[in-house]
Amino acid sequence: MSKMIKNEPTTYLQEISELILEQKETLSNSILEDERFNYKHAGNNKDRLQHLRLQLIQLYGETIPLPLSITAKKLKDWGKDYADIFVSLNIPLDHAIEEVHFYRNKIGLIIKKAAKNEKLDLDTFYELISGFDLVVDTAVQMVSTSYMEKYISNLRTAEEEIDELSVPVVLLGDGIGILPMIGDIDTKRAQILMDNALKSSVDLGLSNLILDLSGVPIIDTMVAQKIYQVIQALELIGVETKISGLRPELALTMTSIGVEFSGIKTFSSLHLALQHLGFMRNTH
Repeated sequence: MSKMIKNEPTTYLQEISELILEQKETLSNSILEDERFNYKHAGNNKDRLQHLRLQLIQLYGETIPLPLSITAKKLKDWGKDYADIFVSLNIPLDHAIEEVHFYRNKIGLIIKKAAKNEKLDLDTFYELISGFDLVVDTAVQMVSTSYMEKYISNLRTAEEEIDELSVPVVLLGDGIGILPMIGDIDTKRAQILMDNALKSSVDLGLSNLILDLSGVPIIDTMVAQKIYQVIQALELIGVETKISGLRPELALTMTSIGVEFSGIKTFSSLHLALQHLGFMRNTH
């Protein structure tokens, strides 16, 4: 490597970049020697993860002679893919950040050795290493942001799937179905209730649907209105709705907030609703 020419710092930075890129394969594989980063459950993602490690080193090397703004988008795209693997494998975020720092330390040693060979002055070396640290910080930021976005997105998807499973329509036969509601109902779950009730009633060919509120502790005005909308929508497609499990406290609450289910048959228990439909014989 030639001596640094004071008025041509870009030449020296390019040489540093080329030196890093020449060793990228060795650098990317060096992490495999560390047991902390040997994710045995990675399966088919191992090759993809190793490719992204190689890509990170490529970006580190390319960025050294260039303004960070030029490679910032590449780092952002890389961070999304990198974070996606760690989230899908359920590996904590701190492991992903440790990997970024692992390569930072390896490349830092290359820069340090090159600086000694070139006998760089302290100010020049500080400027060089600070620029590289900024690239590393950007990589950490991209991974952290993408990881949290992906993690939260997965949580929301899981919550939606749980919500959908928590409002199933159960077919009893003779065109009768039950939609049991359990737990607190917010406007989001109430909307899922409406969607499931309409779709399932059509798919199952229902003529009667019992909306059972036995497991619902409380209902507010917005939820009560959404339930009423569900009943009206079901009526339009030819499904008659009954409400069961309307406990006294729920009835009082709904009355106090001005919600009335006029014209809709209500029952204190599911058993009575089924008896009314002739599905169960009265044994008394």
